[in-house]
Amino acid sequence: PDRGMIGQTPALTSRSDEAFLDFVSDARNLLMHQQWYAVCELGNRALEKAGLADKDDDWPGRVEDMREVLKDVPEAAIMLRAKRSLQEAYWNRIMDSYGVDEAQWLAKLDASDKRGPGSISWDPEFPVPDYAKVEIHIQPGGYVGEPLCGLHYDYGTKVFFGGHNDEDALHIKVAKQTPLPADGKVERILDLGCAIGQLACELKRRYPEAEVSAIDVGAPMLRYAHMRAAEQDLDVHFSQMLCEDMDYPDNHFDLVTAHLLFHELPMPVIRSTIAEVFRVLRPGGTFVIWDFPTNTPDEQRFALYSLMFDSADNGEPYSTDFVYSQVEQLIKNAGFSLRSEDPEQVKRQGRV
Repeated sequence: PDRGMIGQTPALTSRSDEAFLDFVSDARNLLMHQQWYAVCELGNRALEKAGLADKDDDWPGRVEDMREVLKDVPEAAIMLRAKRSLQEAYWNRIMDSYGVDEAQWLAKLDASDKRGPGSISWDPEFPVPDYAKVEIHIQPGGYVGEPLCGLHYDYGTKVFFGGHNDEDALHIKVAKQTPLPADGKVERILDLGCAIGQLACELKRRYPEAEVSAIDVGAPMLRYAHMRAAEQDLDVHFSQMLCEDMDYPDNHFDLVTAHLLFHELPMPVIRSTIAEVFRVLRPGGTFVIWDFPTNTPDEQRFALYSLMFDSADNGEPYSTDFVYSQVEQLIKNAGFSLRSEDPEQVKRQGRV
């Protein structure tokens, strides 16, 4: 039976499924988030003692060395094991639960493709590049390989964020904090790597008169995003498109956003994407990247090394390259002017 909605997210098939995932969410908060700073301190001490604390110039070759050291730090070992095991647990339960009604969900997506408001454009023969087939955060099938991956992602990120994004709270906050062009003109907005459209929808709420477009490489994500937006009566236009090769004219958008996209792209694609945004953004328009801060000398070593474990074990193969790439310089090289390069400002308002 249809068990209704939890905010904008469809409820799972049974209450027992929800109870299990509430437990997983609480376990993640307890074993990972609440212990983070204490475990960082313990991990830093162990890595310094082993002479690995300053070896970040060759991070791919250091993962196994660090793993060997940290296995003798129980708190760090538990945190890293919990991250992987709890993610496996919640993806399996989500897919099993929604899978009971898979035929009905696929029928809903088919019907939604033909309705408004807004629009959806996708191609079953779209040539998805290999880099986009990665199972980010070990989500089975990733963002392109499962027809219901948008539905799985919706509940999966509810668990991943430990409840902090319930009813799209995180995306509401990001939309409110997104800086505007200096002249205040916002007639056309583009959201890159939109996933299930949460930020695009909140930007449409904030600027109801603006034309809001959103693109992603994954057709299943876009189809679910369109269904989700249409059910909220929001006029957003979703298109399957590569962010590094967009089908939009020059100088077209006033505001372009990218929320937690760039750390999921390989460096050549990042460079091409920044250049494409420069092309489609009008002079005086604003490009906002919400993502991980660039590595700086005062970052905690263990905090940075945790990214390496995510790359090796947790479906985040591109994130460490991004953090170590001096993103601000890449943006300036493309022709943009940055409003600020203060790391604290980047954390609060993104790269603007």
